[in-house]
Amino acid sequence: MRRIVFAVVVLALVLSVRTSAQMPTAQRWENTEWYIVMSWQFAGADADSATTIFWDHIFPAMAETWPETTCLRVMTGQMGVTCFGLMADGLEEMEWEVSPNDVRFFSSFFEREGEAGMGMFQTFMSAATGFTFDLALKHSGGM
Repeated sequence: MRRIVFAVVVLALVLSVRTSAQMPTAQRWENTEWYIVMSWQFAGADADSATTIFWDHIFPAMAETWPETTCLRVMTGQMGVTCFGLMADGLEEMEWEVSPNDVRFFSSFFEREGEAGMGMFQTFMSAATGFTFDLALKHSGGM
């Protein structure tokens, strides 16, 4: 008899807790800005060349295509570059396999560098020992 009473009390407690718990509702972020954050790390014999290629050749095309982008030279740890910039169209930009902005960037780069641009890109990419691509959210409150 005690077991039955105990089981009924436990069942009542479990049911009351379950029904009193509030289920979450779907909510969208409000007042948000999405940013792309990209970082390259360089090592080896081509590290200095890759850094020069970035700042002298790749960065000018990036600045023309994405003027709001900020690029920073990493001064501690492994040699590298970190760039971040606002995604003007938010996450919709991620729906492109090759975005119109990417096409503008490569057009600008190869227009500046000509055929030598391909070799520069190869040197740059072969010297990169690491690359990260992240999305970051900046919001001013609210869901």
